[in-house]
Amino acid sequence: MSAAPDTRASTDRSVWQIGLPVLLATLGATLAVYLVWNEMDRRHRERVDERLAFEARDITQQVEQRMRAYRQVLRGARALFDASDEVTQEDWKTYVGALSLQEDFPGIQGVGFSAYVKAEDLDTHIASMRARGLRDYDIRPPGERPEYSSIVYLEPQDWRNQRAFSFDMLSEPVRREAMQRARRTGEAALTGKVRLIQEADRDIQTGVLLYLPAYRRGLPTGTEAERAAALSGWVYSPFRMLDLMAGTLGRMQPSLRLRIYDGGAAEPEALLFDSHGTDSVRFDAPTHSISRDIDGRRWLLVFEQRREAAADLDRWHTELALVVLFGALVVALTASLGLARRRAARLAELGASLARSEALYSTLVNLSGESILALDARGHIEYANPGLHRMLNLDARDVGGRSLGELAFDGNRHALQSMADALLGGDTVRMELTLQSRDRGEVAVLASGVPRTDSAGRVTGAIIVMADISERKADEARIAWLATHDSLTGLPNRSLLVERLNRTLASAKRYRRRFCLLFIDLDHFKEVNDRMGHHAGDEVLIEASRRMLACLRAADTLARHGGDEFVALLPETGSIEAACAVADKIRLRLGEPFPLEQGQAQISASLGVVMCPDHGDDFDTLVARADQAMYAAKAAGRNTIAVWTAPDNKDTQ
Repeated sequence: MSAAPDTRASTDRSVWQIGLPVLLATLGATLAVYLVWNEMDRRHRERVDERLAFEARDITQQVEQRMRAYRQVLRGARALFDASDEVTQEDWKTYVGALSLQEDFPGIQGVGFSAYVKAEDLDTHIASMRARGLRDYDIRPPGERPEYSSIVYLEPQDWRNQRAFSFDMLSEPVRREAMQRARRTGEAALTGKVRLIQEADRDIQTGVLLYLPAYRRGLPTGTEAERAAALSGWVYSPFRMLDLMAGTLGRMQPSLRLRIYDGGAAEPEALLFDSHGTDSVRFDAPTHSISRDIDGRRWLLVFEQRREAAADLDRWHTELALVVLFGALVVALTASLGLARRRAARLAELGASLARSEALYSTLVNLSGESILALDARGHIEYANPGLHRMLNLDARDVGGRSLGELAFDGNRHALQSMADALLGGDTVRMELTLQSRDRGEVAVLASGVPRTDSAGRVTGAIIVMADISERKADEARIAWLATHDSLTGLPNRSLLVERLNRTLASAKRYRRRFCLLFIDLDHFKEVNDRMGHHAGDEVLIEASRRMLACLRAADTLARHGGDEFVALLPETGSIEAACAVADKIRLRLGEPFPLEQGQAQISASLGVVMCPDHGDDFDTLVARADQAMYAAKAAGRNTIAVWTAPDNKDTQ
């Protein structure tokens, strides 16, 4: 009769022995899921922050590059004053029109010139302007001031820019600060936040202006006092911030929001630009801020993650599901192991411990994206993780037992062997190396190594971690190439032309040699753009570049000066006759039809020729006179060649 109580007691013990471990496992799994979830959430936020930081740096570089391009536009405009005793309205209109602002510099409102007028010269200035036919001309706003400025040129003359004519920008504090800063330093100066005179009652945008001082020709500008005395005015460009950023960034990623503030603080009154101004305020969105000095003004760029990418959310949900599944499996396994009593529990605990150790080892070493290897006391490889095998396309048997130097080509083995010697000597080493891959050739890596020591402090080997930086090196090389070349034609840009021409000038002066320069303008190119579209125009520019290069020698340089203008530097051509022969070859090649998908395009070329030192011995003079000769060729009917001569005797060939 006592069997029933014994059975109940046995059942109770079984329930207790199984239920308690399951309960504890459930609590442990819940805690583990919570901790792992927190870690996954942290890593997820880190990935989002890293991607946001990368995109922020990329966009910031685009903004800086575009502002540098606008600064070069103003330097070119100032060069027009440096090369001329007087710049007329027609000269200014022709120059700015040749810049192709809307095609090559989208976002710029215009290029203008504001004359500097002292108080004692005000009446003379007004009389001079009225004598040019502007009978109602007067400086705005009226009033007595110690000094004035007046916008006398501003192209293109659309309805917005016409509103700014004769405005005194010195009368407004924000503009005045930038203009005075440009006058003091002689460099470009950007204003703070302003409302442009061009703004009407609709489509109102925040604006900024960029100034560069212009000086009277021939006067010294080495000191602040000399610059103030020589000042003739300011070349400048106004920018409407929404138009500027649209031209600079194009269509931003919809997942990003960019706000730009004038100054170092994100204050509402300092807001210059907001890519998504209608968005509601979010306090939990990931943000990344970058502060940059833009021509004397501090800009704060604040990037905000508007919404997460679908791939990130899917990955996050997958990881969370795996963690929950892992927790459920742990509970089920614990329930199963509870049936095996104490010994099974101990074995399960030992297995779990081994599993955790193995998982940790796999995570840190085998699954690492970087290459990890261990050296023995002789400097030979005794272990390499799969990361090294993937990076160099080598099997484990191809690496084990080899010396470290055998991972590189013959020319780089000395550096690897030196690293191994330093590590075995007890030093910590960090250096860039080039290794040998079976399928990729040379692979650039950043290697960090530390020596291994035993309990007595003796070096028994070393651990080396290598990160593949080949893509970063390639990106750096590409950025360096883009800084000196035109992205459409692949030709050197104006920056590289300046460097090579200055180098040629120095060599010519040292060895008393002559060389020639060609200024090439494509006739009727605008008609191709208007008739066939900009894509066809781009194809014409690319093919025209190929044809011109085929007419030049290896020592010559062909650069895209801007739009449809090119400059050819002929450092080994010492006579006008030889230069004209090269120019005629180019003219004939460019006169041949251009077969395109849209049809056949026909252009010609007007070329200006100058010789150094006969026609000038500095960069600005040679380019300006070659440009003048080119315009003489255009005036002679286009599709011809002109050699620069003094203004009273222009010789057209």
